[in-house]
Amino acid sequence: MNFSLHLENNELSNQEKSLTHLLVRVETPPVADSPDRRPLIVGLAIDKSKSMYGDKMQSVIESASALVNWLTRHDQLTIVAYDTNIEVVQPLIPLTDKYSVTKKLEQIRVGSSTNLSGGWLQALRTVEGASAENGYKRVILLTDGMANTGVVSPTELKKIARDHYGRGISTTTIGFGRDFSETLLKDIATAGGGNFYFIEGPEQAHEVFFREFGDIAALFGQGLEIRLRMAPGVSIKEFLSDIPHDYRDRTTGEGSTASEQSEKKDLILRPGDLRSDDLRNIVMVLEVDGNQASQSQGPLVEAELSFYNLQEDSRMETHGANLAGKFAPNPSSERDNNVRLESLLAASSKAMMEASRISGERDLGAARDVIRQAIQRLSNNRDVDPEIIDRMIGRLSDMERNLEDNLIIARKQLMAGGSDSKAFRSVYKAEAGVHNRILEHSMEGQLDLYKCPEVKNMVRRHLENGYRFMIFDLTDLSYVDSSGIGTMIQISNWLKNRGGLLILVNVQGNVEKLFQMSKLDEFFVFKDTVASARLFLQEIIQAAEESKG
Repeated sequence: MNFSLHLENNELSNQEKSLTHLLVRVETPPVADSPDRRPLIVGLAIDKSKSMYGDKMQSVIESASALVNWLTRHDQLTIVAYDTNIEVVQPLIPLTDKYSVTKKLEQIRVGSSTNLSGGWLQALRTVEGASAENGYKRVILLTDGMANTGVVSPTELKKIARDHYGRGISTTTIGFGRDFSETLLKDIATAGGGNFYFIEGPEQAHEVFFREFGDIAALFGQGLEIRLRMAPGVSIKEFLSDIPHDYRDRTTGEGSTASEQSEKKDLILRPGDLRSDDLRNIVMVLEVDGNQASQSQGPLVEAELSFYNLQEDSRMETHGANLAGKFAPNPSSERDNNVRLESLLAASSKAMMEASRISGERDLGAARDVIRQAIQRLSNNRDVDPEIIDRMIGRLSDMERNLEDNLIIARKQLMAGGSDSKAFRSVYKAEAGVHNRILEHSMEGQLDLYKCPEVKNMVRRHLENGYRFMIFDLTDLSYVDSSGIGTMIQISNWLKNRGGLLILVNVQGNVEKLFQMSKLDEFFVFKDTVASARLFLQEIIQAAEESKG
């Protein structure tokens, strides 16, 4: 993996204070799983309050059933449904009998109020007590309303998330519809090391569960912590990335949440879990006192990254990085465009979340001003990367219009959009020596737990050689199990991260039935022949090249 620090300004003044952006980057490889990979231990906490009646509950049941089919027989699952009371729909079990689990899901019936904390805590407690000590543990908390019984304090709910994440259990939150608190669910997910999603209508439920499965199936590291040590005269002015952080005394090791910074304190960042083939960018604004910092004998910033490597029996792994500052009486105006772009995207995401919070207070004018300022900032820096900047401007413009049309939905879209760190992460992946040649690969026999590592190794080799467009001919593939399903999802995500695509050809028989049963026919592109798949990709490639110039 790669861990690095980057400064926006190539040179800083050695005579006065300067503001500059610091980019902390973590990039992980597309890991090839082994047959004995760590099991996933998943807890589903599903809101069954009265407001979930009808299409909402049906779509959640169908999406949760698809998740059951995507998990392997080596994974474990518990299902809790909550209203005023807590119902353990499925005690924690290995998924050797998926049919009985999906039948229990189908029997969930709506009730009354929303005891969010009760359902969530039950799922956390069950997952924590799992016998598989080396399993990766995550709870998925879904609600369509406000917590109105049990623990309702946002501060206490965030503490629950933070405490359990410290014990190795992450929490992902999913808000459904109009009536939940997007700020609360986002804060729980951030404190709990998971993701926050927004489901506007029943038709989107499957996509959200699909994205979450892709996330947990690609886990690489847990308990990620980044320690930053600033040289004298260097301090943090602003965090553009929404990352849990605090300060720790270098000598005693005691933590502190005080805003006052000291040369004797290290900054601790906790960005959540690491996934394979991930690109994590953290941006902050530094204030550098040139008079003082230029006299330092060491680096401007020292960093240490540590995490538990899930691919190596949770071994603690550490990486270091240093950043040397260059000072001059009259510094050059040259800047690192990569850092400029990441700082613009991070500031835009922060603006989305700020606009969401402001609009929650019914101050539509102020929320609109925040978005317009972000658009103006992007427009003024369009030269950095016109294609990416225009995409973000379009996204912000759409959200500004949505504020006028439907304030409640728009603020949830803003919060979810600002929280989505993957929305533009293909920027650098697509520049890493990729090309537009198409790989054609025929699969045969069985794609199961023991065959998957071989397929992933094959794909990884071609990724390293620049491929991002692939056609898999499944004519002679007779069997796929849930491990194979997970492999297909992961490969598809690897290619999409590089601006590419996976096409599946001639899916038939039992394999076709499994794709339909798992609802994967909604997320993959299927063609009848290799020739038609090749033509389809060539048209996509040609259109992309024409749009660039």
